[in-house]
Amino acid sequence: MTTSADERLVRRAVVVATRLGGGGLNGLRESFGRVGEGAVFDSWVAAGPNMPVTPAAIRVALGQAFVAMTHATGQDADALAVTLADVLPRIVDELTPDGRLPSSRPGLLARWRALWRGQA
Repeated sequence: MTTSADERLVRRAVVVATRLGGGGLNGLRESFGRVGEGAVFDSWVAAGPNMPVTPAAIRVALGQAFVAMTHATGQDADALAVTLADVLPRIVDELTPDGRLPSSRPGLLARWRALWRGQA
């Protein structure tokens, strides 16, 4: 079970990843798709249950952004991968309440800011 501190950590890590990789949620979707986890990511966006993701898949999908996230958060890579695997599906789900990826960046950036401040 994750704590609110874990969720704050993941939100911070996701902000780092999207800034480094660009593309926001669409970029994350592409990253997961490249490593064969597109259907898993899509389940987080769609209505219904979220499919689980393994810590190993998180590390591979995020690549260099994952390395940067470990540095930015100061977390052990294995622990961060486990936390991301637990919390990232819920965060993507929260960011896509209408069941689809956003089409414009300004709306996405506003959602990230709101989530970062805990207002979403």
